[in-house]
Amino acid sequence: MNDFINLVDYTPLELIFFATGCYLWVIVYYLYARNIHRHKMIGMPVFAAASNFGWEFVWSFIPPFTNMGLLCLWGYRLWFIFDLYIFYGVLKYGSEQVSIPEIKKYFRPIVASLAVAWAVLYYLFKLQGLDTVIGAHSAYIAQALISFLYLILLLRHHKLVWSSYAVSWLRTLGSGLISVFMFLHYPSDYFLLALAGICPVIDVVYLIIFHHRVKVEHAVATGA
Repeated sequence: MNDFINLVDYTPLELIFFATGCYLWVIVYYLYARNIHRHKMIGMPVFAAASNFGWEFVWSFIPPFTNMGLLCLWGYRLWFIFDLYIFYGVLKYGSEQVSIPEIKKYFRPIVASLAVAWAVLYYLFKLQGLDTVIGAHSAYIAQALISFLYLILLLRHHKLVWSSYAVSWLRTLGSGLISVFMFLHYPSDYFLLALAGICPVIDVVYLIIFHHRVKVEHAVATGA
């Protein structure tokens, strides 16, 4: 097996879908970080962000690593590197997503504790052999969480995501390409395929509502 890319266990087509989706998410994470810096707000659902942070730490730095090769492993690690700043943004600006006073008061320790808890859970999931060799099961649990909570965030706090037009499209495309990989490589893993099929549907619903809200806001702003 080539250390850079595994052409023994994966076909070139599978690797194209996965690696392209993986690095589209690297761009998404860069845009998340840029939007935090520019707009002083966090457009990612904060409780999903805690889950992502935990997953990326476990699969980036705790062996065994993905067997897809260094190309994909460094995709995971780039996610985590950008997520360090994103999680800083979550702790600093994320409380505006919360309306329950008791949670808002202790927002930072709650979210930090959740990130640690998710990391422990994902590590134990990995340790007990419940995951695939690339972390697909736990990754799609995290992805389902972020897709669903992103939709809730749009419905409850839609102004928080107006700066995320490119993010909305790129994360949907990136996740969609990775889902295609899952159907190609794990055709008999029905639990995984169910999640890989549900997440893109939620993301498409999100895009439809997002564009409708953009049109409505534009019409109100221009008096059209």
